[in-house]
Amino acid sequence: MHAGLASVVGYRAAIAVSAETILFAVSLIIGLSVRSSVGPIAGYIICIFLAASVIVLMAAAYLRVPEEHRILGLLALLAAIVYAPFCMGNYFIQIAVVVRNPLNLPPDVLRLVTFVPGSPMFALDMLGYAFLCLSTVAVAFTILDPRDKPLRIFCIVHGALVLPTLAAPVLSGFFISTSGQANDVGSWVLLFWCALFTPIPLLFASMFRRERESQ
Repeated sequence: MHAGLASVVGYRAAIAVSAETILFAVSLIIGLSVRSSVGPIAGYIICIFLAASVIVLMAAAYLRVPEEHRILGLLALLAAIVYAPFCMGNYFIQIAVVVRNPLNLPPDVLRLVTFVPGSPMFALDMLGYAFLCLSTVAVAFTILDPRDKPLRIFCIVHGALVLPTLAAPVLSGFFISTSGQANDVGSWVLLFWCALFTPIPLLFASMFRRERESQ
């Protein structure tokens, strides 16, 4: 019963992560084509739910891990839990403070919490996503069934992004135009991330569905 429930919850969480990642990609495309605030705001909202769904997914993945590999499953879950507040907090601040500016903060003050390359919020966001990379690396080594080898490979490849993710705040100049505004490079990088990350929850969904049907 315990394992069965974990498979059901894991399957639903994996579907949610898949849908949220695809919707995030759509918000990026809207931002690139329409040039309005609709795309970024929608992306912030989607990514708040995405972070929460990733925690549920990794919790379900942890419960299916054999005892001898349980420490790796726990590390994957803990890394996901560390990732979530960095990113969720950042996006909530953008929606609640930066977009609305309820205190009528002057532009120079508001820039301190605005999510743009080179800002403190950008650095915290990248730190959060670095822990997401570490989470997928750890969970990769709990995936032992040969039928799930593609999932293991995608998790490891995604985990390898931890180094460029941590380097992104230092290399913020690549994401800023000559006028000091964010250019399109960051959006294209994120679209690449969506293409690389989406197979992970889809393959997790397939794994959980197979395990649920075999119980």
